[in-house]
Amino acid sequence: MKPTTIDMIRTILSGDETVTGEHADSILRSCKQPTARRHLINAKRAMEILGISRPTLRAYVKGGYLTQIKLSQRKIRFDESEVLRFANTGMSAS
Repeated sequence: MKPTTIDMIRTILSGDETVTGEHADSILRSCKQPTARRHLINAKRAMEILGISRPTLRAYVKGGYLTQIKLSQRKIRFDESEVLRFANTGMSAS
């Protein structure tokens, strides 16, 4: 989270009488923790992991089994962890 956002949260917490100092510290610590970055893969790699063709990959996206991330009109990526989870659990992953 950006430092300015954390400062705003700190201000809001300090103005709330129901929030204890310990609870406010806990909230602020969680805001400062780095978020895990997603590892994005292209469609070709997703197809390799799943052992499927491009039309099947499109059908999985259309069916809601996988989520595509559009970086631009021609640049589509997939979250690698989602693809791996789907590869291991199958159609019940949605």
